[in-house]
Amino acid sequence: MSPFEHLPTSTTATTSKQASSTESNESDSSFPDHIQSLLTKYDVTTNGFLPEGPPLEVLPDEYYAPWEDLIRRLPESLDAGTFRAEVDRLPVLQTDRLIKEEEWRRAYVVLCFFAHGYIWGERRPSEILPAPISVPLLSVSKHLDLPPIATYASLNLWNFRCVPPLSSYLPPSPPATPASSSSSPSLTTCKTAAAKTPKVFDPTDLFRLQTLHTFTGTSSESWFYLVSVAMEAQGAYIIPIMLRALQAIGLRSETWKETTTKALRELVRCVQAVGELLERMYEGCEAMVFYHRIRPYLAGSKGMNSVGLGSRGVFYDLGPLSPDGSKKKTGEEGEEGEIVEEVQGQKRKGKWMAYRGGSNGQSSLIQFWDLVLGVEHVSAGHSSPHGHASHSSQSDTTKEKEKPFHEEVREYMPLKHRQFLSLVGKMGLGKGGIRKAVMEMVEAAEHEGRELDDKEKELQGAFTDATRALAGFRNKHLQIVARYIVIPSRQPVPEGMERRGVSLGDGEVGEGKEGQVVNLATASSGLSMQRNDDKKEEGPELTGTGGTALLPFLKQTRDETLKAGEVGR
Repeated sequence: MSPFEHLPTSTTATTSKQASSTESNESDSSFPDHIQSLLTKYDVTTNGFLPEGPPLEVLPDEYYAPWEDLIRRLPESLDAGTFRAEVDRLPVLQTDRLIKEEEWRRAYVVLCFFAHGYIWGERRPSEILPAPISVPLLSVSKHLDLPPIATYASLNLWNFRCVPPLSSYLPPSPPATPASSSSSPSLTTCKTAAAKTPKVFDPTDLFRLQTLHTFTGTSSESWFYLVSVAMEAQGAYIIPIMLRALQAIGLRSETWKETTTKALRELVRCVQAVGELLERMYEGCEAMVFYHRIRPYLAGSKGMNSVGLGSRGVFYDLGPLSPDGSKKKTGEEGEEGEIVEEVQGQKRKGKWMAYRGGSNGQSSLIQFWDLVLGVEHVSAGHSSPHGHASHSSQSDTTKEKEKPFHEEVREYMPLKHRQFLSLVGKMGLGKGGIRKAVMEMVEAAEHEGRELDDKEKELQGAFTDATRALAGFRNKHLQIVARYIVIPSRQPVPEGMERRGVSLGDGEVGEGKEGQVVNLATASSGLSMQRNDDKKEEGPELTGTGGTALLPFLKQTRDETLKAGEVGR
């Protein structure tokens, strides 16, 4: 029987024996085996959506040495403006020597950094991603079932190391004593010492985390990624607790209200603790460095028309045409459905692709909170809820067919994690999470013509508190966006902060004067017209790295969270 079958999602899948068994387990400190089996099946570890152990730092096969050599020098190469030329000289390596899953993940991290470095690393964005990157990246992405673009997984989940604390280095053993003396430590002493020994791999401790790779080589960029790593680790413990609550709701156990109330109270503490880590962003990440040097590299290829990329996104070059296909005209389909384009005077086959950039919206932890609570987000991210569309060229029909942003970006999460979220969304009473259970409880009391009893009031209050805590977390995110994006966008570029790079060459894209840098920072500077009263003056919106209309989208997300908590009030 699969873990899914072990963990019923509604009363129709249970028996009274199963329900009584669940009730007896609810007082235990450990979680039922089937919950642990579920987490294991979907690659949710004791660190949550982070790996159980440290990500691989170097591909072991020497065949991939050209990648490893270049990724080590990435910041220097980008700063010197030589990165594109170095990539163009790389061999097109195949992926058939990648064996373990951690090797595929490592290759994905490396190639995603290469892709964004190539696209955004010089004065104008490149619409062409050359074969040394695109061929292996498409292969790795297909294996991992992830898009061939920098994602939250490549920038954060699989891009860190955890160094041991100084206190974990034990002093030398004392000199040996005569065998006749009672010198052997007792079992109790050993257990006590082990309990005091710091955990070697502890991603919750920011000061013990280091990034494997950055674009800029700055401490600000490292800190920006590592705060998210620590947040993921900090929130890991709440996952099985909330699963137990959803299970109790689905089984309608006698103690489901108490179990759910207790879980919600703990969720409030968890969200607040993760929010405190988010606020530590200010400690190690400089706003102007982030805005002008780091953020441009995180942009995707979707919704970046104002930044120099067309609506088609980026052309992933898959190599020259075969002799039989050489007669194909530019824009026609090649042998296997690829599009023919002319690159540097040569006809090449490839694919035009447009993807959203890396975003914390791709965090499985935050979406887990939404699903558990039953918070529904409907925006596709283009505009404010008041109808000020930032993509007016799109037809209403096209917009109607688009998925909400939060649903769309699940495709940017590791496969097992998005499968896990899909399952969580069906637990309890089905779609609607804890909110649906609370709503039904309130409606039942109204139907019976009675007031909520004490336990029901506690549950209702705990649910409202949890949604307010999550909305408060999103307010903290808005404050960070204001400090790191909105305010810098209104200020002149500090001296020495301009992005370096070679001058514009033939065949590259981008608007503006010769030699002028075109990226997410330069295109956004001076465009923000947002006022403190939430009323927007006429003018373009700031764009998020995920291609969203930044402030309206984030405010709508926060407001939807608050609205979800208004059950029976």
